[in-house]
Amino acid sequence: MSNFRAIATVTATLQRVLQAAVQADVPGAGVLTLRPNDAASTTTPPARINLFLYQVAPNPHRNNLDLPTRSSQGDLVQRPQIALDLHYLMSFYGDDGALEPQRLLGSTVAFLHTQPLITRAQIEAAIADAAKPFLANSDLADQPELVRFTPMPMSLEELSRLWSVMLQVQYVLSVAYRASVVLVERPLTPRPSLPTRAINLAAVPIRQPFIRQVVARAGEGVPITQGSAVEIDGLNLQGQAVEVDIDGAPVGPSEGQADRVTLTLPTTLAAGPHSIQIRQGVPIGANGGTRPAFASNLGTFVLQPIVTQTAGQYDVAISNVQGAGAAPRSATITVGVAPAVAPTQTATLEMLAGQQVAYTFRAQPLANPGTQLTFAASGVTAGTYVFRVRIDGAESPLELDANRVPTAPKGTIP
Repeated sequence: MSNFRAIATVTATLQRVLQAAVQADVPGAGVLTLRPNDAASTTTPPARINLFLYQVAPNPHRNNLDLPTRSSQGDLVQRPQIALDLHYLMSFYGDDGALEPQRLLGSTVAFLHTQPLITRAQIEAAIADAAKPFLANSDLADQPELVRFTPMPMSLEELSRLWSVMLQVQYVLSVAYRASVVLVERPLTPRPSLPTRAINLAAVPIRQPFIRQVVARAGEGVPITQGSAVEIDGLNLQGQAVEVDIDGAPVGPSEGQADRVTLTLPTTLAAGPHSIQIRQGVPIGANGGTRPAFASNLGTFVLQPIVTQTAGQYDVAISNVQGAGAAPRSATITVGVAPAVAPTQTATLEMLAGQQVAYTFRAQPLANPGTQLTFAASGVTAGTYVFRVRIDGAESPLELDANRVPTAPKGTIP
């Protein structure tokens, strides 16, 4: 890159190359680097070009390419640099009767169109100029990108504002050019990176895993319940360093083939819908560990709650029955379920008469995760009902007879 002398070096180099170019076309002409009011007052040389740097702007394409420059601990990891565009106003003076300003203008634009870049040799010649010792330590010639000059069209309004408001001198024939890009940086020493102790490489074919469905290992249509074994069906599921994630968290070991992976679900999973994903890694060298490589799409499955049993009997208790005769009944119904229900989950009880849901009640709030739900039923007709629990939309399985009519778990409201 280049140090703080870069801007002055660009101006001095442009002055030097223009001086050689215009003198061949307009003998005796000179190139100055004065403020416009000073350039207008001088008459030496009579035919002259004045270079005035009137604006400096950040380069929008290169200015943030060096980010970040510091680590999270604040250590300098690379030398910060700023990318600048320099805006020059080139004014032309001389004998208007001999059209010297116009000839100088033609010579300048023709030269910069033919040679829009300043070369490293031209920069080094300007730095070696004994008349400009302040450029002696400039390193603009080491900048990886050469500085290019591009004409900038300016409307009459922009020219009027520039001369009358900013420069506040009488207008003379002028053109504007942009010099881009100039990279400037301070001579700071970044903290060196740690040396590489070993290089570990691995190459694997790209085989994206894809999940089609997740079913119970006992067979399609069998409910997936707490601790069930499931099969993940799809494509390219078996690879190196296979990991199965449920709801974004890795779970226990799995067994698999190219189109099928078998997994026993953790007993800690809550009832309700879950996402599942297969990740495959790449072993890197003997001590390099495993690096993530491929991830499948997200598959889904529903973990169904169950009504628990004790000694072969469903854990359903009906108490505090109120009402008699043909009047509707109210009662407290307690149902044991697995897995445990969290306080944030929605639990409801459905009372079925035949195959139809006759009543639905919401569970009383839980203070802590629990395996026993309490429902306050009211307005219920006396009779025998089949009970089904629904946790976050996932329903508990029912026992069915040969005609697919639910038969258990059930209870009687006297």
